Amino acid sequence: MTNNLLFDKLVSYYQSIAWQMVRVPNETIISTTYQGKNSSWVFVATSDEPRGIIVLFARYPETCSAEKYSVVSEFLERANFGMTHGAWVMDRHDGEIRYRVGVDMENMKLTNEYIQSLTTYTNMTMEYYLPGIQAILSKNFSPQQAWQMIFA
Repeated sequence: MTNNLLFDKLVSYYQSIAWQMVRVPNETIISTTYQGKNSSWVFVATSDEPRGIIVLFARYPETCSAEKYSVVSEFLERANFGMTHGAWVMDRHDGEIRYRVGVDMENMKLTNEYIQSLTTYTNMTMEYYLPGIQAILSKNFSPQQAWQMIFA
């Protein structure tokens, strides 16, 4: 029997706020569709119990085509430069874009308030930057144009 204290705490929190999370069988991964103001995306919470780490991420609702990798990457690099925690990542094999926050919980207590704060931060970061990514992918904005649109 595996000890999943962090994962169990995540599950318990999302149950307490009545989020309909789906669990990946035999994994410490749960997810839901989160509805933002402009779009919806998949929100995922997971744990790496042996390392004492939790990871939350919001997956951008579309994939990036290979011909847009460089412009999206530049936009994400600009965003990451100003981040104090968390990071934008893109998988160049399939074009998946995520905003991810990972926290080492060693010597820390995982409280409902902390989970709520990380969940809100992760989803609000996706909400904030999503229009810039959309503008690059669908309107052919440059990274600079998308950045100026967000930070006008």
